[in-house]
Amino acid sequence: MKITIKRKIPSQNQFSNKMGYRPYAYPKERDEWMIRLRCALMPRVMAPQHKIFARIISYRVGPLLDYGNLVGGAKPIPDCLIRLGYLKDDAPKWFECEYLQEKCKRDEARTVIELLNLEGGASDV
Repeated sequence: MKITIKRKIPSQNQFSNKMGYRPYAYPKERDEWMIRLRCALMPRVMAPQHKIFARIISYRVGPLLDYGNLVGGAKPIPDCLIRLGYLKDDAPKWFECEYLQEKCKRDEARTVIELLNLEGGASDV
């Protein structure tokens, strides 16, 4: 399954400032992703009972993020997928993800989320 969201992944640095962690920044970011993912996906009654492999690709304008900031900034995505019933948990037993990023033109900025092996059989990309 492939989902395209017209939103870039923020840097994890946007969840903190010079004084430290900003407790309101992450929930706000997570809620924004939840709205967009809910528009693209129907909630599932029961989460898959096997490991899900995913690929999250950030197509972005300007400089690419360092890997840690990319992964940290993408954290709301698996959290929302759990709430929507597409992941059982984001622990390594249930979820493995590849995080990628590519430069693009301004009007092509987006995030692509590919969920692989959603039904427990072969990859359904």
